[in-house]
Amino acid sequence: MGTITLELDNFINPAVGAEVSFHAISWNAGRKQSFIPSGGNLHYHSLPSGGTVEHSHEFGELIFLLSGSIIHRVNGEKQLLEPNSVVFVRPDDRHGFLPAPGAPDCELLLLSFHLELFVTISRYLEDDAFLHRYTESVLPAVFRVPESRMNELSLELLSLNAQGITPAIRKIRFKVLLAELFTRFFLPQEAAPGSSDAPEWLESLCEKMKTPENFIPGLKRMQQLSGYTPEYLCKVFRKHLDRSPTEFINELRINHAARLLADSGESIAELAYRLNFQSLSRFYHLFRKQYSCTPAEYRKRALAARRLL
Repeated sequence: MGTITLELDNFINPAVGAEVSFHAISWNAGRKQSFIPSGGNLHYHSLPSGGTVEHSHEFGELIFLLSGSIIHRVNGEKQLLEPNSVVFVRPDDRHGFLPAPGAPDCELLLLSFHLELFVTISRYLEDDAFLHRYTESVLPAVFRVPESRMNELSLELLSLNAQGITPAIRKIRFKVLLAELFTRFFLPQEAAPGSSDAPEWLESLCEKMKTPENFIPGLKRMQQLSGYTPEYLCKVFRKHLDRSPTEFINELRINHAARLLADSGESIAELAYRLNFQSLSRFYHLFRKQYSCTPAEYRKRALAARRLL
């Protein structure tokens, strides 16, 4: 069966613009799925061990894994979700679920929300950088939160299903929660002054290397800019950045390649050659390692994700 699309009107109260539901999942050896709905948007599922049908949405969705583990099958890849994970699913993501090895059941919350809420958050922040970070990766972002914070979030979300709360108040509280979550995870964090013990010359070198005219030439340019030997550079990078100079440069090149794949029609082979990779196979290996997909798959999904913007 192909991917199905879940429609907005079937899942979200239009007067609120968001909806939260609790799901307890167990797996069975058959092919049929069943669920028992309960009050307060609580659902109890028995699902086939072969997994659920893949689907996409007309809306955004956050997954909060409260207990157990589950395999999130998304965009042709698999993510293992463990307790206290938060997953930011985009409308164009094709996803479903599989049982995790040794995990017979799990509990999760689903927060579905209308994409118009992004406009509200952008106006509030006077910045849409969070939205670009939300959509730029091929796989949906997964974050872990402390158990105490997950407990607070789950109680706060489920309380919005209580009777007596007007749609207007529910909408405001959903906006506050979404603004907190997106700003917490998708806005760049400034390092506190003096928080790093890296030498100033290394920080300056790393900033200079972030420009294409420096990271494309690679190690030779780094050595010219620093004035240090390759052996000493490697020692300092390992100590302060936990990676080699080559790994640092390749990460910059791959991130730049991802932007070019999304924004230009340049062929993958030409792009790899221009960015000074040793070979096309080396480029594919590094790209897949960093983005969990091939460059061609990334280009296709990045173009599809633009519809959100």
